[in-house]
Amino acid sequence: MITHILLGFLAIPSLIGLFVLFHLFRDSKKPADKSNRINKIRLFWFVMTRENLFVDLKTPEGDDAFEWLKYDEYYNIKRSSRGSKASRKKDIQWIK
Repeated sequence: MITHILLGFLAIPSLIGLFVLFHLFRDSKKPADKSNRINKIRLFWFVMTRENLFVDLKTPEGDDAFEWLKYDEYYNIKRSSRGSKASRKKDIQWIK
């Protein structure tokens, strides 16, 4: 009985790990080549260890590239239901 429960707890993290490994090592679609696999591994490492590098990225227009990374999920869902940029600015002031 306990063995089955422990196996159940280990199944989900194992499946997530296999999913990540599959996507890291699968063949890339063109125009990327097989050497791009190293870049995928580096990108995964940066995302997992240095998320602050992605939060402050800017688009060519000067907007935040990943604005949703700055806030928690509850706020992102609440904000997306409101719509306009003007209401988002009010929300951002509300958070601060």
